[in-house]
Amino acid sequence: MSRKTAEQQSKLEVLEKQLKDLENKVTFVISQNQSQDASPVVGSQFEPIINQQSTLVEELKNKMAILNTKVSTHEGVIAVLNQQTERDAHSMREMERKRREDKELIESLQRKIRAQDRIIALKDVALAEQDLRIQALEKVSYDGILVWKITDFTKKQQDALSGRTTSVYSPCFFTSRHGYKMCARIYLNGDGMGKGNHISLFFVIMKGPFDALLRWPFKQKVTFMLLDQNNREHIIDAFRPDPTSSSFKRPTSDMNIASGCPLFMPISQVDSTHHAYVKDDVMFMKVIVDTSDLA
Repeated sequence: MSRKTAEQQSKLEVLEKQLKDLENKVTFVISQNQSQDASPVVGSQFEPIINQQSTLVEELKNKMAILNTKVSTHEGVIAVLNQQTERDAHSMREMERKRREDKELIESLQRKIRAQDRIIALKDVALAEQDLRIQALEKVSYDGILVWKITDFTKKQQDALSGRTTSVYSPCFFTSRHGYKMCARIYLNGDGMGKGNHISLFFVIMKGPFDALLRWPFKQKVTFMLLDQNNREHIIDAFRPDPTSSSFKRPTSDMNIASGCPLFMPISQVDSTHHAYVKDDVMFMKVIVDTSDLA
């Protein structure tokens, strides 16, 4: 109930009380006159008062009727407002429920998007790894000969000088489809006796899928060649494996200890003006494994 309606209700109650008091007074006066068998003079003496009170009572009744009408009107307005307020409250509750549902839906979609992003990232990594494997397989040879193209030579040499990456492995190659698995390892700033003054080149026996069928230790002659891209003078070195060295026994891990030529080539000779050992920032290294006595 509004403040204005409450005030009107209070006034109405006061008027009703006053009216009741007046009615009681009039009734009392009339009963007194009748009981005392008052004379006409006395009756006429009270008649103006009675008429005045009666008029006042009628006025009060009219005012009460008007107030009752106003109260009814206000009560109707309040009922309409209450209904509208209830509808608005219901609408607010529905909007809040819809907002929560939308928030939950958005959070669910965000989780799904993050999960999809992770799946896509994993697939990208898998595809990249697959590409690397395909590229490696494309470079694999099965005749015991590796032609190794060392790209970005300047960067790799700087990495070796700074110690960031001291050595680089070649792609693997095989003596045959079911033969020994091998690779080369180069130190562009040298290793061991050659550190800081020579390029060191090594040969590595790797664990292969058909090792159980091969004879051990590995005994094949290995020849290293640094190719002069002007085809004038290749740098060549060769060695025969030491059968007592663990480097040439059947591998028990991914690869054996590298063995080869720590003093393969002086670093100063790399930039020779008479040869093209590095050209267009590329060096070519060739490794030949003798397979003539292999079945």
